[in-house]
Amino acid sequence: MAVLSLPLTFTNSFWTQDYRRGLELLYNKLEQGVAENDEIVVFIRARANAENQLATALLNPSAISSQTGFDKDDGASLLVTFRGLQVESKAQGQIHRDIAKDLQTLVVEPFSVWAQTYKERLSSSQATALNNWLRYYEDAQKEVIKLKNAYLAKTRRADEAEDDAKFAPNNDLGDHYTTSPRLAPRDARTPQRSATVSERIAQRFKEIQRKAVASTLSAATSDAAHEATEEKEEESPKVDKGKGKAVEPPSPVLASPPSMSPPLPPSKAEVASPASASSTAPLPATLILLAGLSLSPSAVSTLLTRAVAELPLRPIRFPLIGEYSDCFSGSEFVEWLNKNVPGFGGNIDLAEEGARDLTERDGLLRRVGEFGNQFEPDDDAYYQFRPKAFDLGGKPSEVSATPAKRNQITDNLLKRSGDLVNVVTKALNANSQNEPVHVRLRNEADEADKLYRVSVRKLDRQRLGLEERIEEMLKTLQRWELERLAAIKTVLLQYQGTVANLPKAFEPTLEKSATLIASYQPDSDLTALMERYRTGPFRPVPQLYESVTHDESDVVFGIDLRKWAEGGWSALTSGEEKKETVPPVLTALLDGLTECYTRLPNDAEKRKAWIYDVPLPALHHLREALNAVPPGQPFSAEMLAKYDAPVLAGCVKLWALELDPPLALWEGWDDIRKLYPTVGSAAKADGEPTEEQRLQDLQTALQRFPKVHLYVLNALVTHLRTLIVSTVAEEPADIYMTKLALSIGRTIIRPKVETELSIQDRHPTLLFLDLLKNYDNVLPPTITKKQRESERRVPVRKRTAPVDMRMSRGRISVGAPTRDILAAQQAAQKLAFSQPQGDTVASALPPTTRFEEPIIIAAEPKSVEVLAPERHIPEPATQEDDTVPPRPVFKEPPPETDDMPPRPAFREPPPEVDDATPARPTFVSPPASPPIVEGRTPLFSRICGDPRHAPEPH
Repeated sequence: MAVLSLPLTFTNSFWTQDYRRGLELLYNKLEQGVAENDEIVVFIRARANAENQLATALLNPSAISSQTGFDKDDGASLLVTFRGLQVESKAQGQIHRDIAKDLQTLVVEPFSVWAQTYKERLSSSQATALNNWLRYYEDAQKEVIKLKNAYLAKTRRADEAEDDAKFAPNNDLGDHYTTSPRLAPRDARTPQRSATVSERIAQRFKEIQRKAVASTLSAATSDAAHEATEEKEEESPKVDKGKGKAVEPPSPVLASPPSMSPPLPPSKAEVASPASASSTAPLPATLILLAGLSLSPSAVSTLLTRAVAELPLRPIRFPLIGEYSDCFSGSEFVEWLNKNVPGFGGNIDLAEEGARDLTERDGLLRRVGEFGNQFEPDDDAYYQFRPKAFDLGGKPSEVSATPAKRNQITDNLLKRSGDLVNVVTKALNANSQNEPVHVRLRNEADEADKLYRVSVRKLDRQRLGLEERIEEMLKTLQRWELERLAAIKTVLLQYQGTVANLPKAFEPTLEKSATLIASYQPDSDLTALMERYRTGPFRPVPQLYESVTHDESDVVFGIDLRKWAEGGWSALTSGEEKKETVPPVLTALLDGLTECYTRLPNDAEKRKAWIYDVPLPALHHLREALNAVPPGQPFSAEMLAKYDAPVLAGCVKLWALELDPPLALWEGWDDIRKLYPTVGSAAKADGEPTEEQRLQDLQTALQRFPKVHLYVLNALVTHLRTLIVSTVAEEPADIYMTKLALSIGRTIIRPKVETELSIQDRHPTLLFLDLLKNYDNVLPPTITKKQRESERRVPVRKRTAPVDMRMSRGRISVGAPTRDILAAQQAAQKLAFSQPQGDTVASALPPTTRFEEPIIIAAEPKSVEVLAPERHIPEPATQEDDTVPPRPVFKEPPPETDDMPPRPAFREPPPEVDDATPARPTFVSPPASPPIVEGRTPLFSRICGDPRHAPEPH
């Protein structure tokens, strides 16, 4: 059997699930082509130089070695041609100098210019695809993952808060969301108006400022007195410098509001006495590590001084706190470090880590407007440089130690007061909110859910755009590679034509060179590249929104057919079975195709609709239009009528490609592969199964599929068979079926992960051929068996009509043997209950019971022979009846006959017949009794044949 395969192109050979691996492999091979261009240029230039140096240079050409060019190939025709030309060039020992000019001007220079242009185009394309498109898409994927985690975390916290709110005991804090009024107020005093939030904040600010000024003055006074005493002891008692310092009150007004971060611990130089601080020499500076980069303190101070001069410093104002001067954002500082620190190498992560070290570890930056000193590389996080950031080299301070110590005490106090203001403000704002915690958390979870949903849809649209751009880029790269290979052939032909002008002595060498060049085929080399290094056909991976609240999907592409068939939580709670066996989107597409066939000019175009390779933008446009239809709404035929038949057919294949799992399931890949011969297998052996056995094995493999998968596969194959049967074309049906199988086979069965072996497998094509050619022997029997397995009836015991077992008063009054009558009734009752329950009397009686013999009834005073009416009891039905179902039998049904039996019809039994029970063959009735005045004939009389109700003898 001939090998079945699709024509290879870049667009169906270099796709991977993450897009990056296939593109990197392709670009590596194309870069190898750039190296081949360089090697060819080097070779021809070497030949030109050899022409100038005559025989010596040609016999010893310059060595060409490369690990990315021809040395990496093993069998392409270009490699063979190139190696042959190298050998033949060595044989051309005697060459003329005048040919060198032609080789240099007509061959090498134009090709080298073209090769350089091709290299730049390829580098630009690689940078655009890998560093821009794929990077943005991967960053978007990471962002969606973060949003998903945030959504799940906020949902969990909201659920926990709601549970806590439901089961929490009553407290004194009331809200607008719970109703638990008190019977009587605890405090019977007259209610007084409490201060508003703004009044409480203003009052608290006044207290904080009052305490800050008082503590500052007291600390300054005590420090001044202490310093004055020490100076008096050290210096002359005539000089008194303490008074002037003691009366200098520090100004409580600051240039900018205090920092909201906790103060840093005082250094040793600040704690030490002024005398010791002035007399002690500075210690040698230690190195500072910024993201693994060692810098001296003086270098760090110089770097931060440059940052102050170059960063866009500006004042930032915060409500209720004040205005901070000389501020900058975290993102601006990270960007500045990335550009101005060569040791980071342009790595934004290292720059961010270095900024975090300067802020959190070294304390050279302080955050404004927030509590704490954490660094965040955001546009809304603002920072200031601390004064010590510019004096890390150990320079002596021009100001004396005593004022520095006082300023430090004042700054620390004001910083603590600023932190307290922030805490008080946050607490008051939190207490002022009347919304409960669980309601706020639920709102946050809903916002996170909305953000996550929107981001997933945005990511999916970004994926579609990425696939479209990659498809166009793959087509361009294939065209470029073909042009490169054709250009190489042109260059080699020019080279061969130039060398052909040599004397007749070089004819054998030229003939060999011409043979080598003629054996080189660019198309075959391109095919060999794709056959050896391809990563797989196009297989999209849709991004789906996953909700924790419901199972229903809001899209129709990329769904799981098993979850769709189950119907989700709504179907489980409602108890209704899903009426559709096939998703409505597939039914709408197939119906739209059937309608579109009527607008095509001939049958050949109808068949080609399933063979055309439709561009992805057209398919994605129809895909988005179908996904935009709200769940539960029908797909309008007017919308589908706007698209051509190839677009509708391609959308059906795209819908099947995006199913997760595919129609044949992931496990079906190996199961189906066992049924067909592999590539390169020997001819059919004697021990191999026959065609009938192979089809039986195929039915067994298909029966493992879920029922909805079989229904979808049946709908698709039925549509294609109808198309084949209803159309006539010049092309034979077998060839068209083979093309269909090559085009659709991979959409219904594909592996979980593509490998070098799975790419070459041909059993998807053979499977689809069997489904088309042997449809009647494969799919319908399989679906029938699957229906019997999943929809087998459970026997239900039906209720029978009530039986009147009471004794007749008339029979008792005439002196009949009451004990015998009662015993007969009890026996008849036991017999009726021991029989299987059914709808009719025929099902309750034995099949062979017939009342055909005469019954002798003895009566007093004389005996009368009365023929009982012949009652025909029908035999049990041997064939299925559409109106009356057979009795349930607990046994396996015969094969191929238990296909969807009708439901049992519970009808009212006919009068005067349904209450009958099997009677004894003979019975001696009691003496005749007067006429019965009751409305219902006694059951015992009807069963035993009362002479009063017996028909007249004929």
